Amino acid sequence: MSPPSAYAQRMLDAARASLLVAAAALPLSTAATNLFAVLAFACWALSGQWVPALQTIRAEPAAWLGCVLFAALALGIAWSLAPLGEAASTLLKYRELLLFGVVMFLFADERWRMRLLGAFFAGALVLLALSYAVRLGLLHYVDERGFSAMDNAVLLKNAITHGLVMSLLAYGCAVLALRRSGWRRWVLYFVAVLAAANVWFAVQGRTGYVVMTVLVLWYAYLRWSMRGLAAALLAVSLLFAAAWQWAPVFQKRVQQAVAEAGDYTVQATPGETSIGYRMHFWVRSAQWLGRHPLLGAGTGGWSEAFYEATANDPAFLHDRSHTHPHNEYVHLAVQLGPLGLILFVALLVAALRRAARLPAEYAALAQGFVIAFAVACLFNDMLRDTTEGHLWAVLGGALFGAAPRGEA
Repeated sequence: MSPPSAYAQRMLDAARASLLVAAAALPLSTAATNLFAVLAFACWALSGQWVPALQTIRAEPAAWLGCVLFAALALGIAWSLAPLGEAASTLLKYRELLLFGVVMFLFADERWRMRLLGAFFAGALVLLALSYAVRLGLLHYVDERGFSAMDNAVLLKNAITHGLVMSLLAYGCAVLALRRSGWRRWVLYFVAVLAAANVWFAVQGRTGYVVMTVLVLWYAYLRWSMRGLAAALLAVSLLFAAAWQWAPVFQKRVQQAVAEAGDYTVQATPGETSIGYRMHFWVRSAQWLGRHPLLGAGTGGWSEAFYEATANDPAFLHDRSHTHPHNEYVHLAVQLGPLGLILFVALLVAALRRAARLPAEYAALAQGFVIAFAVACLFNDMLRDTTEGHLWAVLGGALFGAAPRGEA
């Protein structure tokens, strides 16, 4: 393949520069993330470098399986229970599945890849500093649900997104510290500890608690094998005991989750609680899918399927305002039937297996990223959410850009 022309190279560099801005904006601004991701895609398209990009995508299962899943969702519009406009709008929420491969192609160069990782970490550091400013009372902030600084030290993003970003920041800094020396290593470890403490002690994001815990255990396993994992389990247990004792936010949210789950299992009808809603979403989704096991409800059809499945439930449940089940696996299974679930699981498994074959520290970074995303998808619809979906495309795509060119 001949090298790109001067014009094509300028457009490719413009696409990369736009993605650097998108990566920095990921923890901070949804509007800026969308704007610069679209601009990057447009610059790549105008470069004319479609064939090389397609060749790169074809060689990477994590990329082409995402394209297949997007194609299945596009076909799912044909039998969707949702109106055409709503089904098409849902499809667009999964556009990051296509962007992943383009980002992977654009960031095959080591220098650009490190710049993008640096941009994301810089944005995450700003969010971390702002969160601690809120937690310490230096910055007054009350979110739309009325949580004050002492309740939930988040701003710009919700607690779920905040917890995921901080977990990735903590894990990424810990991984990068392994290959650094001197003061750089200790700065990275310090940031990792600050980010992990922010997740566990300052934020009401239970998804973040789980993701951060899993990443700590995975890091220990990569670093010290099974002995490290056993030691990390003990350390995490002690940390949870400390958080339970001295972090009211952590204790409150865990107690609330246990109480809500317990209430759901004993009540004839679920209460209007976060955990109760989630459990009922999953139960009714499974029941509906059991009656429609082949094609599912079509793209964007989950809301109508849930509405149908809750015909005998209280009015607050039998309501079309519920648009997703807070679980990506369940959501795709209901929309596309077993095929949707199989494709998504295959995508994650392929990505995790391939991540282990990336060079140097990119392997550990990519493995942790895929694991964090897979765990978070158990509790939320990550692909359809703007920030989380772009995390998959921009950060994930850049990490997989480290794959050796031409590898099958």
